[in-house]
Amino acid sequence: MLHKHLVLGCFLIVGNIVRNTSASVGDRSPYYRSCLEKCSNANCTEGGINFRSSVGAQAQPLYLQLTKWSCQDECQYNCMWKTVEDYFILTFMSTIIVITLSISILCLNFFQWPFIRILGIQEPASVIFSILNFIAHYMMLRKFRREVRKTSPMYWLWHAYAMVCLNCWFWSSMFHIRDTPFTEMMDYFSAFSTVLFSFYAMVVRLLNGQSRVMTVILSFLCVGFFVHHITYLALINFDYGYNMKANIVVGIANAMGWLIWCFYYWKSQLYVWQCALFVLLVGVCMIFEVMDFPPLMWIIDAHSLWHFATAGLPFLFYRFLIDDCKFLRNEYVHNQEKSRSHTD
Repeated sequence: MLHKHLVLGCFLIVGNIVRNTSASVGDRSPYYRSCLEKCSNANCTEGGINFRSSVGAQAQPLYLQLTKWSCQDECQYNCMWKTVEDYFILTFMSTIIVITLSISILCLNFFQWPFIRILGIQEPASVIFSILNFIAHYMMLRKFRREVRKTSPMYWLWHAYAMVCLNCWFWSSMFHIRDTPFTEMMDYFSAFSTVLFSFYAMVVRLLNGQSRVMTVILSFLCVGFFVHHITYLALINFDYGYNMKANIVVGIANAMGWLIWCFYYWKSQLYVWQCALFVLLVGVCMIFEVMDFPPLMWIIDAHSLWHFATAGLPFLFYRFLIDDCKFLRNEYVHNQEKSRSHTD
């Protein structure tokens, strides 16, 4: 059998020519379906969780057992690669005309793009880059703690923001290690929690302590919306389209709020350029999230590049948070001293 790595050169060329393919061409392939049916019937118990014989279970390496690769998962993974390799051989043993007509075959997409599994990890690049994001937030949180006093305005809010982000990148890593219904839900829920909390923190910063009533109302509205969001997805309908729209709407509102605020204060608070640049860079990085192309070297796809691109952004945003908290503290101290002088 031709090894999957030998098709890389041609795969890259085809991936650049054909960007938009049907989301599940591989899933609908008769060859893939036939392979999956034969494998499941021969090796799996009803439901596809366990192996039909103890020999099959014992043959599975320990790292695959630890990452919970079921018999059905193994069949899907192996048949996916058999389909990719056999279609490659079939296509490139044909004439140039047949290659041209069948070129989209090389861009097969199954329940996901074909990725090389490493030590049971389903999407290695996305896992590594998610961990890099986690490390970046952790490092900058420690820097934030060192440089900002606990009594500073917004200190605890941004501390909570960091916790939400760390939770998000933890579940992103878990989801890309193994795509299961549970890890998928946790990844989607934690990602939306980051987007919504960012919006909430932005509005609280814009209010700047001027209206506690508005802050309380906003808190209840955001908590209520988040509970509704995850309840609907978890218990009623896991609607990918609805989840994407919710993230886009809240994300755009958050970005626009920050940019308007930065434009208003860029002369009086010179450090706000860091926030504006952060928001603009997030928008640029989103290009990778909306792109879709076959994984390079069967490891790096557009989604993993999105994670890679965002790994450096916390260093910029937390620098802004540190400067802003210091500014707010100085402003608070100045107002307190001014108030005391008037009293005296």
